[in-house]
Order: sequence, then C-alpha cells, then structure tokens
Amino acid sequence: MGLEAGALADSATALSRLIEYPEAARAADTALVKSRELWAPTPADPYGDLDLPAATVALKRGRLDVAEQFAAASVRRWEGVSQVRRTLSGVVLATIHVRAGEPRGLQLAHGAVTAAAKLTSVRVRQRLVPLADALEARSDGDHRDLARMARQVATTRA
Repeated sequence: MGLEAGALADSATALSRLIEYPEAARAADTALVKSRELWAPTPADPYGDLDLPAATVALKRGRLDVAEQFAAASVRRWEGVSQVRRTLSGVVLATIHVRAGEPRGLQLAHGAVTAAAKLTSVRVRQRLVPLADALEARSDGDHRDLARMARQVATTRA
C-alpha cells in the first residue's frame, strides 16, 4: 500500500476511536476516501487492504451492514495469502456478526479465536478484546464461555 494511502487509513482508524466527536467521525470518513483515491497496487504490494480499516471505522460508528461488507471482502482478499491478515479480518467480521446478533456470530467468533490462538502475533491477539466484549454482551453461556477464551488468548503471549 502506498505510504500516504496507508497513513491515511491508519489515521481514519485512529479517528474512529473518537466516535463521540462528530468532527472526528467526518475526518475518519474523509481520510478513508482520500486513502482509497491514492492507493494503487504495486509489484511490491499487490495485496494492499483498505477494506479492513473501512470495516473498523464502520463498526466503530455502528454501521454494521457496511462494516460486514468491507470485513468480508478483506477476509476473501487474504484467504491463502496471509494467515495473520486473514485472521485480523476474521476477528473484525466475527465481532460484527456477534454485535448484530447474527446466528453465525458464535461460529465465526470461535473460528477467529481459534485462528488467533495459533498465531504468535500480539497485534492479532489484542484485536480479540472487542470481540470478547461483544461476546460478553450476549446472554447465553456459549457466548460467555467463548468470551473468556478470547480474553485468555488476547492476554497470553504465544
């Protein structure tokens, strides 16, 4: 991914954390649009992914339908290319489905937690925390058990 496009995508993700400030949300959207305009695949980086930052921003803003489309595209992009990046995308996709109360949410979450547990990436493991939060918000025991598992993986060094 181009340096400027990547920096804008990172900026959009950071701005999305300031969701209580409408101007930050607008700035995040603007940064994502500009990032998409600037990014072009190169021989060194043919697999750049602006869908995952877009999914993360949409998820933070509660736009679950939009977030799901971007997260699913990101999962497809990394299938067979990068297990770390595919797992990062899978964690976001699972979080979206769990928050939305989708029937597949628990299955996707289990797959994401299991995949993350097999990796040594601290970044991937830390991304399990929002998924654990979403799982804990559900009332049944299966969701809560998986939330505990996700937190354990998130805090354990591989």
